[in-house]
Amino acid sequence: MTAVTTLFERIETTMPDFKARPQQVQMSEFIAQAMLKPPQKRIAVVEAPTGVGKTLAYLTGTIQTALLQKKMLVISTATVNLQQQLIQKDLPRFSAALEEPIRFVQVKGRRRYVCPSKLSQTATTPEQQSLNIHVDEKYQQVLHLAQAKQLMSEWEQESWDGDRDSRRDKIDAELWQQISTDSEGCAGKSCSFYMRCPYYKLRREMTAAQVIVANHDLILSDADLGGGLVLPNPEEILFVFDEAHNLPRKALDHAAKALNFIQLYQTTETADSVLKKIPSALAYRQHDFGYMLSELRRDLPAVISHLQQIETILHSDGVVQDLLEKHISEPRIFWNSPLVNALLIPCQGVLQRANSIYKHYSVLAKWIKEGLEKTQLSNKVGEALLPQVGTVQNIFGYLIDFMALFLEPDQEDRPPNVRWLSVESFSKQQTLVIHAGPMTAAYFLDRSLWSRSYGVVLTSATLRGMGLFHRFRLDCGLHRFDEQHFLAVPSPFNYQKQAILHIPDMRFQPNEQQQQWQQEVVTKLTDIIDTKEATLVLFTSKLVMEAVYRQCPAAITAITMVQGDSLSPKNMVHRHIRQIESGKGSIIFGLDRFAEGVDLPGHLCTHVIITKLPFPVFTRPIEQAKQEWIIRKGGQPFTALSLPAVSVKLIQACGRLLRKETDSGRITILDKRLLTKGYGKKLLAHLPDYQLEQS
Repeated sequence: MTAVTTLFERIETTMPDFKARPQQVQMSEFIAQAMLKPPQKRIAVVEAPTGVGKTLAYLTGTIQTALLQKKMLVISTATVNLQQQLIQKDLPRFSAALEEPIRFVQVKGRRRYVCPSKLSQTATTPEQQSLNIHVDEKYQQVLHLAQAKQLMSEWEQESWDGDRDSRRDKIDAELWQQISTDSEGCAGKSCSFYMRCPYYKLRREMTAAQVIVANHDLILSDADLGGGLVLPNPEEILFVFDEAHNLPRKALDHAAKALNFIQLYQTTETADSVLKKIPSALAYRQHDFGYMLSELRRDLPAVISHLQQIETILHSDGVVQDLLEKHISEPRIFWNSPLVNALLIPCQGVLQRANSIYKHYSVLAKWIKEGLEKTQLSNKVGEALLPQVGTVQNIFGYLIDFMALFLEPDQEDRPPNVRWLSVESFSKQQTLVIHAGPMTAAYFLDRSLWSRSYGVVLTSATLRGMGLFHRFRLDCGLHRFDEQHFLAVPSPFNYQKQAILHIPDMRFQPNEQQQQWQQEVVTKLTDIIDTKEATLVLFTSKLVMEAVYRQCPAAITAITMVQGDSLSPKNMVHRHIRQIESGKGSIIFGLDRFAEGVDLPGHLCTHVIITKLPFPVFTRPIEQAKQEWIIRKGGQPFTALSLPAVSVKLIQACGRLLRKETDSGRITILDKRLLTKGYGKKLLAHLPDYQLEQS
């Protein structure tokens, strides 16, 4: 008997309603064996369909290794719902089955918690009386001050724990920016609020915990900064990435950087403002920073000058004019193009100055923290100054990272970085933004996580496209791991008995005869929807969804909720459940948000209707660049990118029907391409083995 089966027996004893499934034990054993491999080989990738019980499987497969090797088990998810389920339900039940209970804690980024020092400063700052302040800004200022005072009062009376997510009311994003902080702006142990600080309370809980529940964004942010800032170093962590199919996309978002002109001008102003306060605040170190001040007084204006040169070059380009006039969106700019060649010298100038500014402000931050520790600096002055110094340090550090991507020459043998432009709103102004990012997150993930972590488990209900792990493997940087690291667990569902897949006879195709197909969808929905049932209708276009809704008969629209109307998706689900529980019918018209992650078991969803095959639309610059790279290498983007993506999305959408082994119902797909196109038949072949019904 293995350690895994012994642990499952204990779980069955403590949970009378639980019986380990063969697929669950298979998954758990596979993970446990993978964690016994040599360093940099401890990776297990598992596709576990709905109903397998993957949470208990990966907990059982990892916990003994984590405890024995004294490593932190970090479980990362993509959604708040799954984090809450882990903390409130799964981990307490799992812990109760162990010989010794484990300690676990949910961890979020520092910015999710209030900074009591900054909140105190904001709540006690007198209103600005300047005549230059616009009446709207004045009103906003009054609102912010009133809310800050209210928040301070609630936090001091312990009726609020300082966690942004625990509030029912909404805190304005601009105010939250003022009353939260990042690591550079934090005084740490020297802060007068240190012992009561929500974030440091969490850090103290973390040191005593054996399991941490986090989200992908936090893990990736920490990895992007080198690891070990929020969490322990990756070498001390056994990672489990649940909902891992989201990881490549999120990793790309973290790996890409941007140059925002207005933000940089404002940060340079902040840096200059700080510079004026330093001589008096750090008077006791006066002999140390004479050269530093002279360099900063040279570098800060130089940054402004270089940024203005870059803006002038951009505004003289026809593509940028088209962007500003909204004729195009997110145009790409290319290495060795006249525009990029013209930008190289001022960008190198910005990089040189940014390195100097970052270095000097890092030293200033260190001195302020030391001054607070040694009481050479008053808490009031130090805690007010440090966040400003930290902001400068943070933004210029980010600018250095951007320039590293933007100025890296293209190479023939590896995917090039992608560069593009956009117009965005920042501080209530429109600004031009330059973006640069890698085409794939593979190198970032391998370098920062797979090559460093003690062990890694990647799991989701859908990781394979067209029956293969190939696309996920490439996007995640797992190409050096052979098939021994990958497992597709069979489903415990009896698809033939539990679900009917109905593909009605459709006259029109959505991609060739859009209007006729749309009208035909209205007719079909009228025929196939039972208004007494729980029905989920999935669309790929908001415009089509709204047009179809307007044309449906009153019997359907009367009980239908449409995504994007007055209710949030979460509240739509709540109302849908109330309707069904009260014995009435309910219909949801939804987009992507409802095709993945929505859990409506049993009678809460008995009919899923997919109006159109969910082909991804590759319009973003990085996606376009990836297609071009595949063509350059002799591949076909449709086969390499589109088909695997639509396969995953289609399986996820169909997966909304069966959530438990006792569920049953039907799936209807209103897209004849599944039967008439060669690729459609391949997509159909890789769906679960539903009972197929054609008409």
